[in-house]
Amino acid sequence: MEAWSKVGFIAVVAAVSALTGCNKKHDADGAASVASQTPAAAPAPAANPVASSPVASPAKFDVGSVPMSTAELPPFPYLDWPAGLDDGHKFVKTSEFDRIYVIAGDQLLPVEGRYENRHFMNSDVKLSDLAAQRNYEMAIKALGGVKVSTMLPTNPAMLAQDNNDLGDLVVNKMRVAMSPDSYDYYLIRKPEGNVWIGLFVGGGYTQIITVMEGDMKTAVGFVKADEMQRALDDKGRIALYLNFDTDKAVIRQEDQPVIDEISKLLTKSPSLKISIDGHTDNVGNETHNQQLSKQRAEAVTAALVAKGIDPTRLQAQGFGASKPIADNAGEDGRSKNRRVELVRTDG
Repeated sequence: MEAWSKVGFIAVVAAVSALTGCNKKHDADGAASVASQTPAAAPAPAANPVASSPVASPAKFDVGSVPMSTAELPPFPYLDWPAGLDDGHKFVKTSEFDRIYVIAGDQLLPVEGRYENRHFMNSDVKLSDLAAQRNYEMAIKALGGVKVSTMLPTNPAMLAQDNNDLGDLVVNKMRVAMSPDSYDYYLIRKPEGNVWIGLFVGGGYTQIITVMEGDMKTAVGFVKADEMQRALDDKGRIALYLNFDTDKAVIRQEDQPVIDEISKLLTKSPSLKISIDGHTDNVGNETHNQQLSKQRAEAVTAALVAKGIDPTRLQAQGFGASKPIADNAGEDGRSKNRRVELVRTDG
């Protein structure tokens, strides 16, 4: 589970936020009264037992089926805290880049980009669970958000997409910290990018996860061949960071310079032999991560062979999350663990 920190006031322009407007105009009873004008949502269905027969694969969610929002969005994270909530009761975790899984239709979908995860106790702003949920629903819809989730994480068809591991699905992939009664995902489509919002309410808490889709801004330059050689001479190994797409083992064009430098290294040192070892973070199934890390190591190996490197000088191995070099509790640590290592094998 994520570590949460208390933060001071976060200045968010919320001119179009129905949440702030509603809370300014009404006290707690008023908010509940407004909420009661809309028919109560049906209670979440109970968790279904895992089906004994094979579960059909989900249909791919069509993002284009959601209309573009014409609303002018306030600054990220787009939604304000409830009016009257003390700074000491605001719990939030943020990252400039992370990977979160959302439920879109009946599909578990990985999305990457700028991320915020916040929660608060509804009693701290004198709101019932229902009033808090309805307030945020109105706020999200005012921004052009459309509810896209049609399935609970406890559904067998959803569990099958994460090897029937409910704990990993909810805590590690979806990053839900509470035990909510409702799991609702909304999509706001804008020309500048998609915004995903998860709204989870129940047990006296409200949790909101917001992801603005986008690519990671590279903060570290690639390592040159000479630096690789020095590290192999001194330590026998060096960690390299390639930006593979989520659950993919295809080398991106932006990482081609890294492959070029490894090729230069091996060309300059014709007797050098290396093992290319793939590693992942601990998010997801252990077996899948091991396979994925092996596939990524094999992709690097294949790219080097395509450049004329003798394949007998190379071997590819995948270790999944079994050899972390940093704490997997936060994205900073997980990003360090998602790596490809060159390990010297020629003695």
